[in-house]
Amino acid sequence: MQMITAFVLVIVEPGKEGDVKKKLMNLPQAKEVHEIYGEYDLIIKVQTKSLQELDAFVTKLRKIKNVRATSTLIASD
Repeated sequence: MQMITAFVLVIVEPGKEGDVKKKLMNLPQAKEVHEIYGEYDLIIKVQTKSLQELDAFVTKLRKIKNVRATSTLIASD
C-alpha cells in the first residue's frame, strides 16, 4: 500500500513557533517539521496510510493551542 505524503503549512501565534513545533514532533505522522519565513510559520511533512488518517491528523493539528490556520498540500508523486 502506498503512503500518502502531504505538506501542511501552519500559521501560529507570534512567538509560539517553538512550542507548536515541539508538540508536532511528537506526532508519528509528522516526519519533518521546519520553521519557515513568510506568510506561514511552519511546514510539516506528513505521511499517512489514508486520506482519512490525513484528515484526522489535520483536525488534531488545528486543535493545538496557538495554531491559527493551516493549508494542506497533497503530493501527487
